[in-house]
Amino acid sequence: MTHGTGTGGEMIGEVSAAASFVCRLLRSRGHLSDVQLHVFRDGLAQALGEHYEHHWFPDRPQKGSGYRCIRINHEMDPLIGRAAGHIGLTAAQLFALLPRELTLWVDPYEVSYRIGEDGSICVLYETEPPVASPAPSHRGPSAYDQATNCKNSFMGGRRSPPKNYLMTVSS
Repeated sequence: MTHGTGTGGEMIGEVSAAASFVCRLLRSRGHLSDVQLHVFRDGLAQALGEHYEHHWFPDRPQKGSGYRCIRINHEMDPLIGRAAGHIGLTAAQLFALLPRELTLWVDPYEVSYRIGEDGSICVLYETEPPVASPAPSHRGPSAYDQATNCKNSFMGGRRSPPKNYLMTVSS
């Protein structure tokens, strides 16, 4: 089984997309300098990579989805809070700058988010998994792969979020 690492390159695109998205939200609502935003983005990307290091399964992308779910809902996600602390933002300032309710799923090959409890799930980053030659005794998807995961429970069982809802945050 392959585990990704922050330095191994397996999750760099996903982690970078997630950190850049949160950074764009901060840029659009706050008066932070480019240096502060850069430090925040890099700090968050590093924290995510370290946090996900043993919870990244490219061969079973939904495994660990709940662990990799970043959530703001009455409480600040600790990874975002720590990255913000590096640039001097308090939890109160973060709550003022970020949506009240934000869910961000960082999975192998896809990063998606939802703002609000009833908002649409939108894809931020998506890439195709590498094509591997099938094993001679391939038995099909395991029961785990077919089980409902964190994101699917929010999506009502859909396998992929709608592709036509993309939010762009301008600076």
